[in-house]
Order: sequence, then C-alpha cells, then structure tokens
Amino acid sequence: MEGRKIYLQSVPTVLGAVNDLVELQKGKLTFSDTKQGRIYFQVKMYAFRWELRFTVADLGQGRTSVTLETVGERRGRKDLTLRELALLDSMLTIGAEIELDEKEGCG
Repeated sequence: MEGRKIYLQSVPTVLGAVNDLVELQKGKLTFSDTKQGRIYFQVKMYAFRWELRFTVADLGQGRTSVTLETVGERRGRKDLTLRELALLDSMLTIGAEIELDEKEGCG
C-alpha cells in the first residue's frame, strides 16, 4: 500500500515530524538516510507488524512530497496508511489558527 501527499513545509521540518512519529509510536527504526529523505521503521499493533517507509523529497518553491509505503500484514494496511498520513498532517499544522471558547456550564 502506498500513499502520497504534498506539504507546504521544508524537507527538514517534515523529516523531523516523521522522526517524531517513530518516537510517538515506539517504533523500531530499520533504515534512516535523511540526506536521501528516507526513514523506515516498524510498528506493532494488535499483534500485527508493519514497516512504514517514508520518503521525503523537495519539490521546490517551499513544497515537499511525502511518499509512505506500508509493508507487512495485508490486513489493516490501508487504515494504517491513512492514519499515519493523518498523524503527519496534524503534526505539520504549524501556525494554524485555533479558536477556543470556554463557556460556563460546558462539559
């Protein structure tokens, strides 16, 4: 399974976020070549194991391409790919405006 996204952040910023994903999920790093924009790591969930292979490339003009290949158990690969890209999205919302409303009597 493979997924691709384009981000409006620099390669170092995106690679930093991918490294954070490894730590966040207690992943086991299997390959890292940040000069080539590659970070691979294994995750284990619900007795299944997958290897996540991130490739990050500079597209110029402040754009970065991310390719994620999910290798391993066939079951759950699509969901895992979508979840990983959603996690990366959430980590790369630098500078996004958030409005909080604290009202009395809520929750």
